[in-house]
Amino acid sequence: MAELRALDEPLQDPELDELETFLASDAVPKDCMDLEMLDGFLTAIVSGPETIQPSEWLPQVWSDGGRTATPAFANNDQAQRIMGLMLRHLVGIQRTLTESPTRFRPLLYVPEEREGDDSSRAPLEATAWCEGYMAGVRLRDEAWQPLYDAQDGRDWIFPIEALAFGDQDPEFAEWVDDKERRESLVDELPVATVLIYRFWFERRRGGEARRGGTRREPVESARKSRQRLH
Repeated sequence: MAELRALDEPLQDPELDELETFLASDAVPKDCMDLEMLDGFLTAIVSGPETIQPSEWLPQVWSDGGRTATPAFANNDQAQRIMGLMLRHLVGIQRTLTESPTRFRPLLYVPEEREGDDSSRAPLEATAWCEGYMAGVRLRDEAWQPLYDAQDGRDWIFPIEALAFGDQDPEFAEWVDDKERRESLVDELPVATVLIYRFWFERRRGGEARRGGTRREPVESARKSRQRLH
């Protein structure tokens, strides 16, 4: 029971630092996700149309494409510790999106060369976070299609796609190459993420209601003030 209760406890800053340090260490494959990318990846996993078990998503964390490379844990205790931190982070993201959506914000790195200088801070890039999110989408690519087919769904996913693929896809280049447009995309991430989460949450709840013979409740609007992310 103690372990189950622990999953309900959001990670504190020292624990995020611990996880970040491990993901950047020599113990993991060179193409392991960093903390920002992991945050986006786990956000997509808890937001999507289907439940995905850790046994499926964890290999994607350690190596791009889910290759067989795994971390060189010092011992079983360290392996359990790191896995516990990731699971708690996943649960924390889901609880925030469900219970306190106005408090949700992606975990984004501040560019190091301007860190601490508020007067001339370089714009947040958010590329890694969005790449992680889209990696989570790809785990259930076909199942995500209804979002793209929805009237507003394509607009919600656009800022995430543009920031993830803008450096390689000409379709998004004009958005990520312009400083102000890029900043507007980053500012859109919290509300876009919440709306996507609510889209799938309502669809899953509607499916359960239809199977149970009850009427589906109307979708509530998910609102998030647009603000600079730190």
